[in-house]
Amino acid sequence: MMNSPTEFVYDMGYTQLEFGKVLNSGFTSEASPYRCQPLSPDSWLVSDQQGSLKVSIQLKPLPPRVLGAIALPVLKVTFLITEDTHNQSTQFFEKFFKYFHKGGG
Repeated sequence: MMNSPTEFVYDMGYTQLEFGKVLNSGFTSEASPYRCQPLSPDSWLVSDQQGSLKVSIQLKPLPPRVLGAIALPVLKVTFLITEDTHNQSTQFFEKFFKYFHKGGG
């Protein structure tokens, strides 16, 4: 177990609605090792089935990135890991980024 919480912050090209849909569909589906508990419209608690991994996710919309006539959403996503082993958090982020990877390369 961890001694103190660990925080990770990422800017992601999602709206809050898009993020919530991905998080609550395949990423935490019945076949997934993760369960998702909504805390508010912009925060969730994700845990593994045994309850030994606990990750709090908080969203904050940022101003869009404007590239000429295109405006892309930007979402500040903060992960606070309060319980885990190194292996659990590594596996969590590997799966998370596979589900949240948007097209290209």
